Amino acid sequence: MSNEKARKLAEQALNRLLTELGQGRSEGMKPYLIAMDRYHRYSWKNVALIHIQRPDVTRVAGFHSWSTLDSFVKKNEKGVAISRR
Repeated sequence: MSNEKARKLAEQALNRLLTELGQGRSEGMKPYLIAMDRYHRYSWKNVALIHIQRPDVTRVAGFHSWSTLDSFVKKNEKGVAISRR
């Protein structure tokens, strides 16, 4: 995923949250706050990208990090795209 596409996805997620909050609905904020707590080392944009792509994910790590943990990525498995900046 290109950085431009990732940025647009993150902005869409943020705009959706802002719209809901502006309408007095805060239910949409709860899953995002849970994700922010879980992935506190990531930027708000990357947390939004992770949450949009895989709301059920429980752990995030790079390919090499999984290898050092003796966990291996399955063949043909797709990763979660995040922004480098």
